[in-house]
Amino acid sequence: MKKRSFLTLCCFLMALGFAFAQETRLDPEKSGDTLSAISEPSFLRLNEKDIELKASFAGNRGKLPWPVDNGFVSFPFGNYKISGCCLSGNNPGLTIETVSGGPVKSVFEGVIAAVHNLDDGSAVVVRHGKYYTCYSNLSVVNVAKGDSVSCGQVIGKAGDSDDSSRGRVDFMLLVESKNVNPQPWLR
Repeated sequence: MKKRSFLTLCCFLMALGFAFAQETRLDPEKSGDTLSAISEPSFLRLNEKDIELKASFAGNRGKLPWPVDNGFVSFPFGNYKISGCCLSGNNPGLTIETVSGGPVKSVFEGVIAAVHNLDDGSAVVVRHGKYYTCYSNLSVVNVAKGDSVSCGQVIGKAGDSDDSSRGRVDFMLLVESKNVNPQPWLR
């Protein structure tokens, strides 16, 4: 399994340059459209749209669609050990086996934060307020940085798995810069 490219993606995400800032949101206690600082620390500078997306994304835990139509998790999030040999590792997301060349879809509305070419394919990062979803090992990318995407919109096509018998997509979920298990978020 090619984990080097997936780990490259993790390093790439950290290098996006998240500046430590305070989250801001509309304060209903104040008149007009005044923004007030909330003491909830954030690595991101969030605007009103980001705050709405963050709240909406957080409210959809367990309800998000899978990024592929047909597939199964071949390597789960976190530590794993391949039985019968001494290989083990730590998966920062889910490795999903699927149809090679099959559509890969955004699991929620957002904005394309980055598109990056890796050794074994391309990666797309979608920002949903302070949440990020990452899709790597894409053979084709249908979006560009700054594009708005809707839930279910095709953002690319699944690349080949290591043995080329089927396709594979590596899917990650980050809250700011921290990887979390995406499986409980999916329905």
